[in-house]
Amino acid sequence: MHRSLIAMTVLGATVVMGLTAALGADKPAKAGRGKQLYMATGCYQCHGTQGQGAGNAGPAVAPTPIPFEALLLQLRRPRARMPIYTDVVMPDADVADIFAYLQSIPKGKTAAEIPILNGSSVGQRSR
Repeated sequence: MHRSLIAMTVLGATVVMGLTAALGADKPAKAGRGKQLYMATGCYQCHGTQGQGAGNAGPAVAPTPIPFEALLLQLRRPRARMPIYTDVVMPDADVADIFAYLQSIPKGKTAAEIPILNGSSVGQRSR
């Protein structure tokens, strides 16, 4: 059992490293690449596809992510139930791209900006 867990971990790390190499880790932080990594490494499973959080599974990480250094620390030495993402599994360049993606997610509109919620007549039918 223990050996199979180690083998699965090594295989997973190898797949992620291969993905990282294929996406070009030598480039400056890119939100598009960060989105690909966010999805490929499974971040969305706990934090939602837009970083909105998923209840008890994981907190919101967007549209206002924690500072990069705090994100990196959380990945390397996580609190609670989050898995560890070492620099072998997720190099700092990949984290920078994921951070760029999280920063690129726009904030949602406030209730005041949504006509049907603020009592505005825009879009209402006349009788």
